[in-house]
Amino acid sequence: MIEMLYSFTGIAMLAWLLLILLPSWKVTRMFAKAAVFPIYLMLLYSIGIISVIIAQGFGFVSDFNSAEGVIQLLSNPSFALLAWIHILCFDQAVGHFVYQDNMTQRYVPMPVQSILLFVILMFGPFGFLCYLLARTVSKRRRTAAYER
Repeated sequence: MIEMLYSFTGIAMLAWLLLILLPSWKVTRMFAKAAVFPIYLMLLYSIGIISVIIAQGFGFVSDFNSAEGVIQLLSNPSFALLAWIHILCFDQAVGHFVYQDNMTQRYVPMPVQSILLFVILMFGPFGFLCYLLARTVSKRRRTAAYER
């Protein structure tokens, strides 16, 4: 079941391509406004986690208490794939937020936005940190320019 859900995640790469390569295209803006791809991944993850809970109960959460338990849990192929869908889902949600936030506020130029989205795709939290830092610098510059 989880393998089948995982096989459906590849379509979300289309969202990354649109956000990174065609950020101003009306189709990209339409998909982003409706949050189509983040919601799609959230639904896949929800189906997966609910099926695991129905089949196994909540006992697996006790493995989160130690590094050894998490390693053991992730050594199970189904849990590893479910964790990967979880990661894809959050990276897509963060990428979607960055796209929407920057397209409305223009904290960074579009080419920089595309680079940051690629970094989010590849390195998740690091890319988001880079965006937040760039956004903070941009806000400070705007405030300083306004105060002059």
